[in-house]
Amino acid sequence: MLIGVISDTHDNISCIKKSVDFFNLRNAGIVLHCGDIFSPRAAKEFARLNCGFKAVFGNNDFERAALDNVISDFGIIKEAPFEFKICGKIFIMTHRPVFAEEEKYDYILYGHTHKARIEKTKKGLILNPGEACGFRYGRQTASLIDLQSGNAEIFDL
Repeated sequence: MLIGVISDTHDNISCIKKSVDFFNLRNAGIVLHCGDIFSPRAAKEFARLNCGFKAVFGNNDFERAALDNVISDFGIIKEAPFEFKICGKIFIMTHRPVFAEEEKYDYILYGHTHKARIEKTKKGLILNPGEACGFRYGRQTASLIDLQSGNAEIFDL
């Protein structure tokens, strides 16, 4: 199974459309958003995904009730940290890079810094998909995790 990971879309509808097309083209089984969607209008674009959707609130997600209302039609958004399992693997998703008990998780996902990062741990990976919006560093990125191999890769959108 391929898992899409994205963060920091910051209301950039164009980048969200590109990311949805990217994940759909690659048949992602689920997309995980590490926060800072920004508006309910932007969140609606993720309804076009051909797979599940999970997200956490970021520090710029001020309209939380409205975001939850929109996303509840096609996925779920929660306060960070959000722990869950996919295919027996333990994930934790946050917005800010604050981690505890690295050895407990197979995948530690976060955003906020806008800097793409993949780091192997004893048990799995720490992953920041970078900034999908491209506002800070000019590079629009997202990531795919291949659960079969355990590897992740950063892609330009």
